[in-house]
Amino acid sequence: MQEVRRVSDGKISLTISELSQILIASLVGVGILYIPNSIIKYAEQDSWIGCIFGAIYPFYMLFIASYIAKMHPDENILVLSRRYFGNVFGSILNILYTFFFIFLLTSEIDGFKNVSIVYLTNFISGYKAVAVIVLSAAYATYKGLKPLARVSEIIFFTTSILVLLLAGSLVKGSIYNIQPVFRTSIVKLAKASKETAFFYSGVEAVFLYHPFLKEKSKLLKYCSMCVGYIAFTYIMVVFLTIYYLGIDISPKYLWPVITLTDVINIPIINSFRYIFLALWSFIILKCIAIYYYSSCFCINQIVNKISIHKITILIYPIIVYVAVKYGNETTRREVSGIIMPICAYFNIFFVTIMAIGIKRKSEN
Repeated sequence: MQEVRRVSDGKISLTISELSQILIASLVGVGILYIPNSIIKYAEQDSWIGCIFGAIYPFYMLFIASYIAKMHPDENILVLSRRYFGNVFGSILNILYTFFFIFLLTSEIDGFKNVSIVYLTNFISGYKAVAVIVLSAAYATYKGLKPLARVSEIIFFTTSILVLLLAGSLVKGSIYNIQPVFRTSIVKLAKASKETAFFYSGVEAVFLYHPFLKEKSKLLKYCSMCVGYIAFTYIMVVFLTIYYLGIDISPKYLWPVITLTDVINIPIINSFRYIFLALWSFIILKCIAIYYYSSCFCINQIVNKISIHKITILIYPIIVYVAVKYGNETTRREVSGIIMPICAYFNIFFVTIMAIGIKRKSEN
């Protein structure tokens, strides 16, 4: 209950802008660099449509979060879980919720490591790369949620600029690569939408941090705008990748979105790809830092005798060890492909039964 008391004491508070940026940071990471390949196998040229329907998942989560925040403005989902489901079952649900963020954290770290070694830091080993990445995230976590939110606000503009630069691929792409349109069956489009929904994972952080929000009445409106922004970004990235590479060439690349940077020619720069990845690294690190803090926050709520600062240090070697064990990028995606659907279904179940429990109690 430590963090809840801090909210009521006014020591931690977030503006709606800061919470929105935390949400955006948790939704944009290494996955955006290969999202087209995950959808093309189902929806082909209509893959960008799958991004639209996949956004149903984060919007549903936000709708539930808004309701819970309205009914219990000063208590997060981990506190409410023990209240409504008892200490035993509630603690089990909380542990599973914590596992979800730890999984996101370690998978994102390994994904970032794999990209970095291929394009940026091939002179160091994977273990050293992971150790440095986790150390950076741990440092950001140690500084606290408020500074992390402010950094997220600054880096947000980098995200927008880099995504807009990718639109340069329209110059060298082909309209024939995205044709025919609207030919995908409903069944295949549904599969593509389900696959896309997994890339929206991270929106669940709103259930942890809404008690810190000063302007709770604005939660649904502004956070929905954030999800809409991310959905548009995903649609744009998938569309541009297919437009530039086509559905046959894109799957041949591990990170097809990176190839879009090849069309950006700046006279004094030999290759814009490395600049793009260097700048995008800050975006991925921001995402990893949010996951790291969320993991520490959840552990703190379960074992509230240990502060977040101590947890940040204690779990460092564990996170490094687990992240290294994923292996290469292909293996990581295979593991994520198995675990992520389970986590997504659990999260839907968890927040739904929580909302139902709150609704029934309010009616009695």
